[in-house]
Amino acid sequence: MAPRSALEGLGMTLFNGQYRGRRVLVTGHTGFKGSWLSLWLRELGAEPIGLALPPETAPNHWQLLGLDMVEYLQDMRDSAAVAEIVADVQPDIVFHLAAQPLVRRGYRQPLDTWTSNVVGSANLLEACRHVPAVKAVVVVTTDKCYQNREWPWGYRETDSLGGHDPYSASKAAVELLAASYRDAFFNAPVRHYWPRPAPAT
Repeated sequence: MAPRSALEGLGMTLFNGQYRGRRVLVTGHTGFKGSWLSLWLRELGAEPIGLALPPETAPNHWQLLGLDMVEYLQDMRDSAAVAEIVADVQPDIVFHLAAQPLVRRGYRQPLDTWTSNVVGSANLLEACRHVPAVKAVVVVTTDKCYQNREWPWGYRETDSLGGHDPYSASKAAVELLAASYRDAFFNAPVRHYWPRPAPAT
């Protein structure tokens, strides 16, 4: 008999079993949020596959979890490698959390921050565009992507994007990038912007 997950043991059925049996690519799975997401996906019956850089600290949450799952340790800025991995994995769902996530490091290493966050995200979305198995892509950014107005309440998706530091600005750029791919490729009919030839007579 197959072991029950902790969620089943608690009598919990989340998401109506929508993740059960799904191949789910999690970028940034070695990070704190990505490792927790991988654990939850496993508990929900999904088959999580990781794509990230190796953890920078030891011990770390990913290693402590000891999850038995396929992982690819790869820099997201390598477009050819990312495309090959996505094509190999053939995921149903992609959760994109991989990023340079630190504001202070963004000041020290601005170019690294911009390329990791924006170019890495573009490489993933472009790879997903060419894999028909992908049914959904969730791009995770941060509340720092909004223009900081020092409000006492949380930001909303209708608020203006912005960010004066490299990390925040790069995350705002990722929001625009994701919206562009959504509208141009993933969620709209094919649009032809070039002049079409006149019909033959």
